[in-house]
Amino acid sequence: MRAARAELGWLAAALALIIVLARYTPLDHALTGLFYDPVTQRFPLRDQAFWAVVMHTGLKYLSLALWFALLLWWISLRRRPARQPLRRAMGFTLLVTLLAALAVSSLRAVSPHSCPWDLSAFGGSAEYFRFFDAAPLNPGPGRCVPSGHAATGFVWLAGYIALRGVDRTAARVALGFSLLFGILAGLTQLARGAHFLSHVLLTAWICIAVAWLCDVVYGKWNARSKPG
Repeated sequence: MRAARAELGWLAAALALIIVLARYTPLDHALTGLFYDPVTQRFPLRDQAFWAVVMHTGLKYLSLALWFALLLWWISLRRRPARQPLRRAMGFTLLVTLLAALAVSSLRAVSPHSCPWDLSAFGGSAEYFRFFDAAPLNPGPGRCVPSGHAATGFVWLAGYIALRGVDRTAARVALGFSLLFGILAGLTQLARGAHFLSHVLLTAWICIAVAWLCDVVYGKWNARSKPG
Protein backbone atom coordinates (compact mmCIF):
# COMPACT_ATOMS: atom_id res chain seq x y z
CA MET A 1 0.00 0.00 0.00
CA ARG A 2 2.84 2.39 0.78
CA ALA A 3 4.29 1.88 -2.71
CA ALA A 4 0.88 2.42 -4.29
CA ARG A 5 0.43 5.70 -2.39
CA ALA A 6 3.87 6.86 -3.48
CA GLU A 7 3.10 6.02 -7.10
CA LEU A 8 -0.22 7.85 -6.84
CA GLY A 9 1.67 10.88 -5.62
CA TRP A 10 4.00 10.73 -8.60
CA LEU A 11 1.01 10.43 -10.95
CA ALA A 12 -0.65 13.46 -9.37
CA ALA A 13 2.57 15.47 -9.64
CA ALA A 14 3.01 14.50 -13.29
CA LEU A 15 -0.55 15.57 -14.13
CA ALA A 16 -0.05 18.89 -12.35
CA LEU A 17 3.14 19.47 -14.33
CA ILE A 18 1.36 18.80 -17.64
CA ILE A 19 -1.39 21.25 -16.70
CA VAL A 20 1.14 23.91 -15.71
CA LEU A 21 2.99 23.40 -18.99
CA ALA A 22 -0.21 23.76 -21.01
CA ARG A 23 -1.71 26.69 -19.12
CA TYR A 24 1.23 28.81 -18.04
CA THR A 25 4.08 28.29 -20.52
CA PRO A 26 4.46 29.04 -24.25
CA LEU A 27 6.07 25.64 -24.91
CA ASP A 28 3.11 24.16 -26.79
CA HIS A 29 2.98 26.95 -29.34
CA ALA A 30 6.75 27.31 -29.53
CA LEU A 31 7.32 23.66 -30.46
CA THR A 32 4.42 23.52 -32.90
CA GLY A 33 5.63 26.73 -34.50
CA LEU A 34 8.85 24.98 -35.51
CA PHE A 35 6.86 22.89 -37.98
CA TYR A 36 4.59 25.67 -39.28
CA ASP A 37 5.30 27.75 -42.39
CA PRO A 38 3.81 31.24 -41.89
CA VAL A 39 4.33 32.09 -45.56
CA THR A 40 2.10 29.32 -46.89
CA GLN A 41 0.10 29.21 -43.61
CA ARG A 42 0.25 25.46 -43.41
CA PHE A 43 2.23 22.59 -41.93
CA PRO A 44 4.44 21.34 -44.80
CA LEU A 45 4.81 17.86 -43.33
CA ARG A 46 1.09 17.30 -42.82
CA ASP A 47 0.50 15.38 -46.03
CA GLN A 48 4.01 14.17 -46.86
CA ALA A 49 4.00 10.42 -47.48
CA PHE A 50 6.59 9.57 -44.84
CA TRP A 51 4.73 11.37 -42.05
CA ALA A 52 1.16 10.76 -43.17
CA VAL A 53 1.51 7.17 -44.38
CA VAL A 54 4.57 5.59 -42.74
CA MET A 55 4.62 7.37 -39.38
CA HIS A 56 0.88 7.85 -38.97
CA THR A 57 -0.96 5.01 -40.67
CA GLY A 58 2.03 2.66 -40.49
CA LEU A 59 2.60 3.01 -36.75
CA LYS A 60 -1.10 2.56 -36.11
CA TYR A 61 -1.17 -0.77 -37.94
CA LEU A 62 2.11 -1.83 -36.35
CA SER A 63 0.60 -1.40 -32.89
CA LEU A 64 -2.47 -3.35 -33.94
CA ALA A 65 -0.31 -6.15 -35.37
CA LEU A 66 1.69 -6.31 -32.13
CA TRP A 67 -1.52 -6.66 -30.13
CA PHE A 68 -2.70 -9.62 -32.21
CA ALA A 69 0.77 -11.21 -32.10
CA LEU A 70 0.72 -10.93 -28.30
CA LEU A 71 -2.76 -12.44 -28.26
CA LEU A 72 -1.55 -15.47 -30.24
CA TRP A 73 1.44 -15.85 -27.91
CA TRP A 74 -0.86 -15.64 -24.88
CA ILE A 75 -3.07 -18.39 -26.33
CA SER A 76 -0.04 -20.58 -27.07
CA LEU A 77 1.00 -20.53 -23.39
CA ARG A 78 -2.29 -21.77 -21.97
CA ARG A 79 -1.00 -25.33 -21.39
CA ARG A 80 2.44 -24.43 -20.07
CA PRO A 81 2.19 -24.21 -16.26
CA ALA A 82 5.72 -22.90 -15.83
CA ARG A 83 4.91 -19.86 -17.97
CA GLN A 84 1.66 -18.90 -16.24
CA PRO A 85 3.11 -15.80 -14.50
CA LEU A 86 4.21 -14.53 -17.90
CA ARG A 87 0.86 -15.48 -19.40
CA ARG A 88 -1.00 -13.53 -16.71
CA ALA A 89 1.18 -10.50 -17.42
CA MET A 90 0.45 -10.83 -21.12
CA GLY A 91 -3.29 -11.14 -20.45
CA PHE A 92 -3.15 -8.03 -18.27
CA THR A 93 -1.33 -6.17 -21.05
CA LEU A 94 -3.82 -7.24 -23.70
CA LEU A 95 -6.78 -6.05 -21.64
CA VAL A 96 -5.28 -2.85 -20.30
CA THR A 97 -4.02 -1.64 -23.68
CA LEU A 98 -7.65 -1.77 -24.83
CA LEU A 99 -8.88 0.04 -21.73
CA ALA A 100 -6.24 2.75 -22.08
CA ALA A 101 -7.07 3.24 -25.77
CA LEU A 102 -10.77 3.45 -24.86
CA ALA A 103 -10.06 6.03 -22.16
CA VAL A 104 -8.07 8.20 -24.58
CA SER A 105 -10.65 7.97 -27.37
CA SER A 106 -13.54 8.66 -24.97
CA LEU A 107 -11.90 11.79 -23.57
CA ARG A 108 -10.99 12.95 -27.04
CA ALA A 109 -14.59 12.51 -28.24
CA VAL A 110 -15.85 15.05 -25.69
CA SER A 111 -12.90 17.45 -25.85
CA PRO A 112 -13.77 21.03 -26.87
CA HIS A 113 -10.14 21.77 -27.80
CA SER A 114 -9.23 21.81 -31.49
CA CYS A 115 -6.01 20.70 -33.14
CA PRO A 116 -3.26 23.20 -33.97
CA TRP A 117 -3.96 23.04 -37.71
CA ASP A 118 -7.53 24.24 -36.98
CA LEU A 119 -6.39 27.29 -34.99
CA SER A 120 -6.15 30.81 -36.37
CA ALA A 121 -2.54 31.03 -35.15
CA PHE A 122 -1.64 28.19 -37.51
CA GLY A 123 -3.66 28.88 -40.63
CA GLY A 124 -7.08 27.78 -39.42
CA SER A 125 -10.01 29.77 -38.09
CA ALA A 126 -10.68 28.44 -34.58
CA GLU A 127 -9.84 30.39 -31.43
CA TYR A 128 -7.29 28.92 -29.04
CA PHE A 129 -8.02 28.51 -25.34
CA ARG A 130 -6.07 26.82 -22.58
CA PHE A 131 -7.04 23.91 -20.35
CA PHE A 132 -9.87 24.81 -17.94
CA ASP A 133 -10.60 28.12 -19.68
CA ALA A 134 -14.15 28.84 -20.88
CA ALA A 135 -14.62 27.90 -24.53
CA PRO A 136 -14.57 30.91 -26.90
CA LEU A 137 -17.28 31.69 -29.43
CA ASN A 138 -15.42 29.81 -32.14
CA PRO A 139 -13.60 26.86 -30.53
CA GLY A 140 -13.49 24.94 -33.82
CA PRO A 141 -14.32 21.25 -34.30
CA GLY A 142 -12.70 20.16 -31.02
CA ARG A 143 -12.07 16.45 -30.34
CA CYS A 144 -8.28 16.85 -30.23
CA VAL A 145 -7.23 16.28 -26.60
CA PRO A 146 -5.63 13.90 -25.76
CA SER A 147 -3.64 12.60 -28.74
CA GLY A 148 -5.13 9.43 -30.15
CA HIS A 149 -2.14 8.56 -32.30
CA ALA A 150 0.34 8.83 -29.41
CA ALA A 151 -1.78 6.23 -27.62
CA THR A 152 -0.75 3.62 -30.21
CA GLY A 153 2.63 3.63 -28.49
CA PHE A 154 1.89 4.66 -24.92
CA VAL A 155 -0.78 2.00 -24.36
CA TRP A 156 2.13 -0.47 -24.20
CA LEU A 157 3.14 1.04 -20.87
CA ALA A 158 0.71 -1.58 -19.60
CA GLY A 159 3.39 -4.15 -20.40
CA TYR A 160 5.82 -2.43 -18.07
CA ILE A 161 3.28 -2.39 -15.24
CA ALA A 162 2.40 -6.04 -15.84
CA LEU A 163 5.99 -7.31 -16.02
CA ARG A 164 7.69 -5.44 -13.20
CA GLY A 165 6.69 -8.12 -10.71
CA VAL A 166 7.49 -10.99 -13.08
CA ASP A 167 10.71 -10.12 -14.90
CA ARG A 168 12.42 -6.81 -14.17
CA THR A 169 14.61 -6.97 -17.28
CA ALA A 170 11.60 -7.61 -19.50
CA ALA A 171 9.77 -4.80 -17.71
CA ARG A 172 12.57 -2.35 -18.51
CA VAL A 173 12.53 -3.46 -22.15
CA ALA A 174 8.76 -2.95 -22.26
CA LEU A 175 9.15 0.50 -20.71
CA GLY A 176 11.79 1.56 -23.21
CA PHE A 177 9.83 0.18 -26.14
CA SER A 178 6.55 1.85 -25.16
CA LEU A 179 8.22 5.20 -24.48
CA LEU A 180 10.09 5.12 -27.79
CA PHE A 181 6.97 4.06 -29.68
CA GLY A 182 4.85 6.73 -28.00
CA ILE A 183 7.43 9.47 -28.54
CA LEU A 184 7.72 8.63 -32.24
CA ALA A 185 3.94 8.62 -32.63
CA GLY A 186 3.61 11.86 -30.68
CA LEU A 187 6.40 13.56 -32.62
CA THR A 188 4.68 12.55 -35.84
CA GLN A 189 1.57 14.45 -34.89
CA LEU A 190 3.53 17.45 -33.65
CA ALA A 191 5.33 17.63 -36.98
CA ARG A 192 2.06 17.35 -38.91
CA GLY A 193 0.37 20.07 -36.83
CA ALA A 194 -2.17 17.66 -35.36
CA HIS A 195 -1.29 18.07 -31.67
CA PHE A 196 0.52 20.15 -29.09
CA LEU A 197 3.13 18.65 -26.77
CA SER A 198 0.70 18.78 -23.85
CA HIS A 199 -1.76 16.63 -25.80
CA VAL A 200 0.90 13.94 -26.21
CA LEU A 201 2.03 14.12 -22.58
CA LEU A 202 -1.56 13.86 -21.40
CA THR A 203 -1.98 10.70 -23.48
CA ALA A 204 1.10 9.17 -21.88
CA TRP A 205 -0.24 10.08 -18.44
CA ILE A 206 -3.66 8.55 -19.13
CA CYS A 207 -2.13 5.31 -20.39
CA ILE A 208 0.16 4.83 -17.40
CA ALA A 209 -2.57 5.92 -14.97
CA VAL A 210 -5.06 3.41 -16.39
CA ALA A 211 -2.45 0.63 -16.21
CA TRP A 212 -1.50 1.58 -12.65
CA LEU A 213 -5.14 1.69 -11.51
CA CYS A 214 -5.88 -1.69 -13.11
CA ASP A 215 -2.80 -3.14 -11.41
CA VAL A 216 -3.92 -1.84 -8.00
CA VAL A 217 -7.45 -3.19 -8.48
CA TYR A 218 -6.15 -6.54 -9.71
CA GLY A 219 -3.72 -6.79 -6.79
CA LYS A 220 -6.50 -6.17 -4.24
CA TRP A 221 -8.85 -8.62 -5.97
CA ASN A 222 -6.12 -11.28 -6.12
CA ALA A 223 -5.28 -10.81 -2.43
CA ARG A 224 -8.91 -11.23 -1.40
CA SER A 225 -9.41 -14.32 -3.57
CA LYS A 226 -6.56 -16.23 -1.90
CA PRO A 227 -7.66 -18.67 0.81
CA GLY A 228 -6.88 -17.80 4.40
